[in-house]
Amino acid sequence: MEFSWATFLSVVVVNVLCVGVMYVLQEVDLSLPPRHSLIPGTNQKFLYMQDFYTCLWGDLLGVPLIANAFMHLARNGFITAEGWFIFTIIVIVDGVGFLEMCLGKNHKPDQGFPAVGQVSWHGLSHLPYHGVGVAMSLFCIWHIIVGNLKGVPLYLGLAGGAIYIAFFIADIKTHNFDPLKKN
Repeated sequence: MEFSWATFLSVVVVNVLCVGVMYVLQEVDLSLPPRHSLIPGTNQKFLYMQDFYTCLWGDLLGVPLIANAFMHLARNGFITAEGWFIFTIIVIVDGVGFLEMCLGKNHKPDQGFPAVGQVSWHGLSHLPYHGVGVAMSLFCIWHIIVGNLKGVPLYLGLAGGAIYIAFFIADIKTHNFDPLKKN
């Protein structure tokens, strides 16, 4: 599969804009508790998106490489009409599942879900971003298995996956993904 700089740069620009919008929505939300303030009744800090390795480095470094692989598949005709339908279903199911998880009583409040059962504008904007990222990743894995994703787009996609997984592990190790722990 031939690599396209235009596709790569377009993906990077669109991704930076998406992450930028989420950051701005977080910063203009005056209802959010101060960054790193203690969550009432806990010893846990209230985290903003820049505190999560996945939201900062995973989204800015890993996601564009995965999205680039996906967009190379799309521009080379490997995503059919049925594929786009399945893609949309994955985005919706992931968005609803992620929303339900984050609105749960055990979810530690953060910039996207500042209290149990509450979602911020940042949280709402993150739902489709997360769903699209999951759908692109699943499609890339499928097209690796069936042999359609090759060459530089494949290697960049694999690097993006490895980068994102590394930052996901970093969030686990630093307790960013811990559940809410009441005193």
